[in-house]
Amino acid sequence: MKGVFRKFLVVALVASASAATLGAQSATTIQVQSSAKGVSYLTDASGMTLYYYTKDTNGQSACYGNCATAWPVFYEDTLTVPDSLSASDFGTVTRTDGTKQTTYKGWPLYYWFKDKKAGDMTGEGVGKEWYVLTVPAYTVMVGTSALGNFLVDGTGNTLYWFTKDSAGQSACTGDCLKAWPAFAPDSFAVTSNLNPADFATITRPDGAQQATYKGYPLYYWVKDAKRGDTTGQGVGKVWYVIDPEKFPPAKM
Repeated sequence: MKGVFRKFLVVALVASASAATLGAQSATTIQVQSSAKGVSYLTDASGMTLYYYTKDTNGQSACYGNCATAWPVFYEDTLTVPDSLSASDFGTVTRTDGTKQTTYKGWPLYYWFKDKKAGDMTGEGVGKEWYVLTVPAYTVMVGTSALGNFLVDGTGNTLYWFTKDSAGQSACTGDCLKAWPAFAPDSFAVTSNLNPADFATITRPDGAQQATYKGYPLYYWVKDAKRGDTTGQGVGKVWYVIDPEKFPPAKM
C-alpha cells in the first residue's frame, strides 16, 4: 500500500505542477505557443496568433483602411508575459488615428481576420509582408520601404553590404569599420521568407566576428539614426541595402 500511495503522491505533485504552469501561462496577456512544426510564436491570451508587417520597419504602423480591417490591431493596456519573454521588449505606439497598438521589439502587432481559432497561422507569409513573431526572437528580418524589401536586424535597423567585399572576406577596416560597424548577432533566427543556410559568421582580421549573407559581410551605417532609416543606400556608390530575392546582383 505504501508503494501505491507514493506513486499516487508523485503523480499528484506532477499534475499540480503542470496545472500551475498552465495557470501561469493562461494568466498572461501575451503567450508563447508551439506550432505542429515545433515553432514557438507569440499569441494573445486566447492563443490567437500575432503578426508583424514588413512596412512597419520604422516602428509606426503603415496599416490603415482596408488593411486594418484585414489585420486588426492588437492592443493591451496592461501587459503580462510568461517567463520566457521580457516585458521590456513590449511597448505601445499611438497610431495616426489616435488609437493605440502594442509593439514587440518595436514592431506593431496585428491579428489576421482569416485566423478563426487558436493555433491558426494562415497569415504567415501573406503578400510576402506578414509574418508571425517567433521565440526566440528573430535576429534578421525583412523590412519594406520605397526601396523595396531589404534585410534588417531584429529591431528594424537596416543592414548593408559593401561592393568591395568578396565572399567570406571584408575589405572594410579602420575608419571604414567605424562608419560601417559589423553586424554580429550571437545566433541566427530568421523569418520564413529567408533561408537560414544563407547566413553564416566569419572571423575578421582583428579576430572579431561578423555575420554574412550568401557569403557577403553585413554592416550597419552610423548615420542611420533610427530603425527603418536607409541613409546608407548608395553611399560612395559602393554601399547598398540587400533585397534578399535579388542578392547577390548579377553584375558585381
